Amino acid sequence: MPNNVKTYDGTGDPEDHLKVFQAAAQVEHWAMPTWCHMFNSTLIGAVRVWFDELPAESIDGYKDLKAAFLSYFMQQKKYVKDPVEIYNIKQKDGETIKEFMECFKTKTGRMKGAPECM
Repeated sequence: MPNNVKTYDGTGDPEDHLKVFQAAAQVEHWAMPTWCHMFNSTLIGAVRVWFDELPAESIDGYKDLKAAFLSYFMQQKKYVKDPVEIYNIKQKDGETIKEFMECFKTKTGRMKGAPECM
C-alpha cells in the first residue's frame, strides 16, 4: 500500500479517504478486482468490522463497495458551516481561555468564507 494512503477508522470524511485511495490505486495501475481487496487493508476498528459483516455476495465490485461505504459512513462527511455561526461560539463558565481557544479552533475549522474581522 502506498504511504500516502492512511487507515480509516470511521472518524474522518469518507470521501477524503476514498479520493486518496482511488488516486493511489490508479497510480499503481491495480486491476479493478484488486481495488476491493486493497481497500479492505485501509480499514481499522469498527470500520473493519463493518466490512467483515457485509453480507456474502452483496458487493459485486468496487463501485458497489464505494456506494455501501459512503452510505454507511456519510454521517462523518465534513460539511461547511455558515461563518455567521462564529457569533454563537461562547466561552463556557469555568472554561479556561486555552480550552475555549481549542474549542473555537475546532468549531471554526469547517467554516469557509469568514471575513478576517470575524
